[in-house]
Amino acid sequence: MKEKGRYFSWLTRTYICSVFLLGLVFFWNSTFAAPKEVSSYKVNLYGHNLTVSVLGLKQSISFPLNEKNISEQIQLFESVDLTALLAQMDNYSAEFGMDDMAYLLFTQKVCKSIFGSIQTAKLLEYTILKRKGYNTLLGYSSNDVTVYGYLDFNVLNNTFINYQGLVYTDLSFAQNMETCEEQLLEKISGGRAILINEKRPPFYNALEKKYKLHFNHDNTTYFYNGVLNQSLALYYQELPDIEFGPIYLNYQLSDKAKSSLVNEIKSDLEGRSAMAKIDFLLSFAQQAFAYKKDIEAIGKEKFAFPEEVLSNNFADCEDKSVFFAYMAREVFQMQSIALIYFQQHHLNVAVAINSKDGYNFVFNNQKYIVCEPSGIGFVPGENAYDLKKAHIVNW
Repeated sequence: MKEKGRYFSWLTRTYICSVFLLGLVFFWNSTFAAPKEVSSYKVNLYGHNLTVSVLGLKQSISFPLNEKNISEQIQLFESVDLTALLAQMDNYSAEFGMDDMAYLLFTQKVCKSIFGSIQTAKLLEYTILKRKGYNTLLGYSSNDVTVYGYLDFNVLNNTFINYQGLVYTDLSFAQNMETCEEQLLEKISGGRAILINEKRPPFYNALEKKYKLHFNHDNTTYFYNGVLNQSLALYYQELPDIEFGPIYLNYQLSDKAKSSLVNEIKSDLEGRSAMAKIDFLLSFAQQAFAYKKDIEAIGKEKFAFPEEVLSNNFADCEDKSVFFAYMAREVFQMQSIALIYFQQHHLNVAVAINSKDGYNFVFNNQKYIVCEPSGIGFVPGENAYDLKKAHIVNW
């Protein structure tokens, strides 16, 4: 007599084995299988060596570019959880006091670190900026993509497009680009503008650079040596050509550069009259930096910030004027205005003075004397251009 329940049917036995094997596979995968790979990337932020990590970003784009393959690549990015990457970037943004402009340049560095392909990096940049809520558009041709952004400040010498009543700027800030036909990937814009903090720059300070300056005045040679913030200088070099205004004086010399250069010049000016101080500082601006046009020095037009001028050790008329105006304010608290001569493509400065004579003109009930930082040998009050044709910028 067979014992009840001792034998199983073939079907039952197969079912039990299958369940067992599936359970074994699940146990193996959950216990021993490699987890999804998280990739880490190094980002050099003006000498600050940062690391960002991201999971599962894939590159799948082909040429010639078209709406289909570009959209597919963006969909790949959007299918990935970028929360952790954006959180890391936000932490770095807070650490270095970034404004929107600094965050944009940081985003570009992150994307280029992740993808060697320039076009794929731009598509990731576009995805991140969209995720952050910025008002951006994406243009494309058969071999290139362009990320456009709506800026809440004016830049010059750049590529722009007009769309739905707004002006969008090429966020690569490349000048002298060849014209080509582009199409927009999407027809709906929206989001917030990219802003810039006009009061202060970010807190970059990883790199230093020594400067050595000298000039002659009243048969005496003056020497000034010190250290500048090269991280800030590199950041300024990557900024677009921002329209002339107060930002160029508000972005002061770094603490180390200011403590050495400004204090030494103050010491050399002790006991001198106001006009003698202006004359001294004018000689300094004329001689301490070699005159060189932007197009010759860096291949494009760009106004330079004081720390940038100090790092470059060369300057054109705009850069010398900015540096002179900044030093006049820092050294002896003299306010100034910029004088722009559009036809001559020239710029110089007028300094506010309190004097019964020795001034060139009155503006807003204040007397001003013209100073020409670009021309060697010009003394306060001398000007090679017609003041009646000057456009005044009150910074």
